[in-house]
Amino acid sequence: MAAGLRGLGAMLLCLAVLLSGGWSLRPRPQAPPLSSGSPAMTGSLREVSPPKGSQALRQRLAEHQPRLRILAPADDTVLPVAPWALELALDDWPLTDAGALGLGAHLVVQLDDQEPLRLGPDAAGTPVSQDNRLSVAMAPLSPGSHRLTIYAARPWGEAVKDPGAATQLRLHGLAANPLSQPRRGTPQLVSSTPSDLIHHEPALIDWLLIDAPLQRLAGDGSLWRLRVTLNGDSFQVDRQEPLWLTGLHPGSNPLQLELLDGLGEPLNPPFNSLVQNLEMRPESPPPWQRASISGEDLERLLGERPENPAEEVAMETEPDPEEVNSDVEEEEPVVERRSEPEASPDPEDAEDDSSLGPGATMVEPVQPMKPAEPAEPTEPLAVPEASEWPASEEPPLDAISVEAPSDLAPDQPAEELLAEPVLVPAGEVGGAPEAKPSALERLRARFGG
Repeated sequence: MAAGLRGLGAMLLCLAVLLSGGWSLRPRPQAPPLSSGSPAMTGSLREVSPPKGSQALRQRLAEHQPRLRILAPADDTVLPVAPWALELALDDWPLTDAGALGLGAHLVVQLDDQEPLRLGPDAAGTPVSQDNRLSVAMAPLSPGSHRLTIYAARPWGEAVKDPGAATQLRLHGLAANPLSQPRRGTPQLVSSTPSDLIHHEPALIDWLLIDAPLQRLAGDGSLWRLRVTLNGDSFQVDRQEPLWLTGLHPGSNPLQLELLDGLGEPLNPPFNSLVQNLEMRPESPPPWQRASISGEDLERLLGERPENPAEEVAMETEPDPEEVNSDVEEEEPVVERRSEPEASPDPEDAEDDSSLGPGATMVEPVQPMKPAEPAEPTEPLAVPEASEWPASEEPPLDAISVEAPSDLAPDQPAEELLAEPVLVPAGEVGGAPEAKPSALERLRARFGG
């Protein structure tokens, strides 16, 4: 009896020990090293406030509530191996392009875990129509099933988390492969960290959750957590808020995002574990990543001011006063060069009068009369020339008889008047030198000389 009682007591003691220690062989998850506010960073990583430039842009864009819909193709469409068109409808989100500053507010089209396609106002070559519809030319899908995620993004690539700002559909190339995709309705992690835009600290860590349960507000624990591992340093967050971090290395910085459940276990594996590279470069940060942003850059990123190339084109269309003056100065020498041959007659005629300008035209009508020889070769040419002068008869006549005094020596005007007939080859028509005085006498008799 005593031995049996001792054995029974030993069994009861063992049972009490087992009950106090617990029966579960599963290790308990460690408590998350963070509060619901900000994560507890490890190593050299530090969380900082968003840059002032992004804060100013966020405040101006907060008045918009983007709503995005996919018009075509339909969900679960099987597409051939050929280019296809993505038809979208976008409301209350201004697509802008600031030229050298980059895109302003834009759309992101992301296929699976590939590099994002960012759409500005041109939407990959197709502008937005009046009813806010746009068509995007897409490359052929590889065979199998794919997830296509589209969301509205701010200028620095952060995804807008408002309801209706993101949407997703599944497409299949040639044939569906449903086992390669997570089951519908289960939580999905989509990284929206803009590794293609940010190459300077602070770096943005951002993500989208699709079909994830809402976190409890009473503080009873989290239904999901995100584990962030950057350069080997890990921390967890339980709120879908973007993180701005410093402490990255120059060059490559491997980033891993893992979606966990409330106990710290992978949630819906293996789809919700993503890896990408953050490359830090020694370059000037964009305006939205600086400690301050100018009003001009702010207006350009918001689409309220035209970009620099457009302003330069507008300035080129306006005439420059200095160029106009230079053109006038270049034309003046041309006028002087043209007037030189008109104002420079023969040296013998330079003593006649300043009206030799029209007198120079007297020689021009004589030249076309050269081929038409007169009927009488002995006839002097002075009379026909005076009768056939065009519209400028009186000036040349005045030039010939400019108040010639009656007591002028006959030899002196003869020399002056004989200088002009020299231009007309009178010898060719048979005019003898003796006929020159007779021609002078006829002119004096006819015009009252």
